[in-house]
Amino acid sequence: MALPRRSLLRLCLVLFLFVTPVAVGVWWFVPRSTLPVDAQATSEPLPPDPREVYNGPFRNVKPGAEYVGDAACAACHRQICDSYHAHPMGRSADSIATGPMIEKYPPGGAKFDAGPFQLTAEKTAEGMTHRVRLREPVAVEVPEAVLPVRVAIGSGTRGRSYLQVEGSCVWQTPVSWFGPEQKWDVSPGFRVGRTLQRPIAPACLYCHTDAVQPIAGATNRYREPLFPRQVAVGCERCHGPGGLHAAERLNDPSPKLPDTSIVNPKHLSPALQRAVCEQCHLQGQERVNRLGRDPFQYRPGLPFEQFVSVYVRHPDIAAANKSVGQFEQMEQSQCFIKSEGKLTCTSCHDPHLAPAPNAKDAHYRHRCQSCHEGSGSVHCSATPMAREAKADSCIACHMPKAASSNIVHTSVTNHRVPRTTAAPPAVRPLPYGTVPLVRFRTGQGESAEENERDLGIALARYARVVSPQEAAIWGDPRVAAVGRLKAAVNRWPSDAEAWEALADAKPATDAAEKLRAAQKAVEHAPESESALAVLTEAATVAAQFTTAVETANKWVSLNPRSLDPYVARAFVHLKRSDWAAAEADCRAALKLNPLHPEARLYLAICLHHQGDPTGGKKQAEAAAQLEVNPQERSGLLQWYRRATR
Repeated sequence: MALPRRSLLRLCLVLFLFVTPVAVGVWWFVPRSTLPVDAQATSEPLPPDPREVYNGPFRNVKPGAEYVGDAACAACHRQICDSYHAHPMGRSADSIATGPMIEKYPPGGAKFDAGPFQLTAEKTAEGMTHRVRLREPVAVEVPEAVLPVRVAIGSGTRGRSYLQVEGSCVWQTPVSWFGPEQKWDVSPGFRVGRTLQRPIAPACLYCHTDAVQPIAGATNRYREPLFPRQVAVGCERCHGPGGLHAAERLNDPSPKLPDTSIVNPKHLSPALQRAVCEQCHLQGQERVNRLGRDPFQYRPGLPFEQFVSVYVRHPDIAAANKSVGQFEQMEQSQCFIKSEGKLTCTSCHDPHLAPAPNAKDAHYRHRCQSCHEGSGSVHCSATPMAREAKADSCIACHMPKAASSNIVHTSVTNHRVPRTTAAPPAVRPLPYGTVPLVRFRTGQGESAEENERDLGIALARYARVVSPQEAAIWGDPRVAAVGRLKAAVNRWPSDAEAWEALADAKPATDAAEKLRAAQKAVEHAPESESALAVLTEAATVAAQFTTAVETANKWVSLNPRSLDPYVARAFVHLKRSDWAAAEADCRAALKLNPLHPEARLYLAICLHHQGDPTGGKKQAEAAAQLEVNPQERSGLLQWYRRATR
């Protein structure tokens, strides 16, 4: 999923505290184009829609093929539908109101602490409610946050996270259930308080639910009803739209095989079979929509890389145990290499039927032996006693589980299938200036220019998560992004996504070009919340405060339930010394999230400058108490002292 926009305060603090003379010097001495961003721009046509030019046998690949949902499939395929929905993929999501409760609730609700906060998950008549409150009293009132939950995400095999739905908006709560440990804890990646609710982007729901219809340009807004057919991922995710098949089979139940009205993955090449799984199991570091494409247009039977470019970290710096990194691991395995690409996910996994817990060892042993001919005793070097101790399980030794490097309380199975239990390759330092991302798969006949465009966008996004220490070692990814993105917008001047990435990659020292690129992004995607966020930031950095406020106004109007535009607009008002307007935005933000430290800090500054220094000091102290990171807590107080001198 796309990361939320970083706050403007954090940007300023980073620029103030962490930008070193060395980093500035590196940027200064990198050769840059002297041409205006879109001088001599020539608009090239978009690549053709892969669905339109598909020339394979399956007729439901074409655009316009109708989806019908699993209820239509079950009319003829009841047994396989039932077994699929007992599989973790078939339980990828569920309604809290009607689905089973697999979590455990102590009397009075499940309570746990996270820094200064106490979080609670409790059953209600409607299903479930999550609560977040500050444990210690503060000088000002900080209300408890109450989050009614509507949707559970995950089968519970590893865990479950939860969604709050407010009209067309979808948010993740900070509370998750971790199945292996049977415990409640903070959702992965959350900093409670600062991220009380995480906006759920289309990429998240694409993989975890059956089908949603994102509103164009929206961060977390969808057409209603949210789930027009069902909640969990269904049959059509792997077989493609089923409308044509359902209609034809009513009239002719016994067609000539293979039935071309619907994709059966077993009739696809191994590469196209893997593409079906790549939709969700090839996560990568960054995923970039191909020019004019998005994953919702993908159809089984087509290469996934025609719709999405997936970038992974350079092999020398790749983490070994990243969750949902099984795909990358599998293609590094000797099993895959020696199969000459014939190995697929379904060589080992049956997507329609999960083996019972007491049958897993035998199931996977049989799958291993289907390639490694003969009995296990012929190939296994372990002693009979050692094998018996591990239930004669091949995967116990050759696919060991280890802690996930990016999700707490979760272990992942090693899909590299090592022959021994030796540690994975060590992370090695990259030579300075090496591009830290590589594309996982490149399709045939692709344009080199479009591939460079995608890499530029990926690098601009990756720069948001690279630490200053990593950037000092490898080089700033923004430097590698800018040239590629300039070439892309010259070739495709209406490419809003490339303009937005260019604005994001430009440093504050290039404020004029940063602003111009952001304006171009909004010009070509006026309803894009992310483009409006980038323009608000760029206009603020360029001291174009009227533009910043007007842009933030549009952002607020599009998503009034989102905290980010209010905080961004409040910051602009602070820069203009419009204390009353800033206070109004701070209070609006705190209604949405009373635990947000930056909104409370901005309110403190407003109160001080409007003649209430005592009230301002109390709010500043509360803001610091809400920040769990000691360094940022100190930064908040420093910011307050500077702003009120």
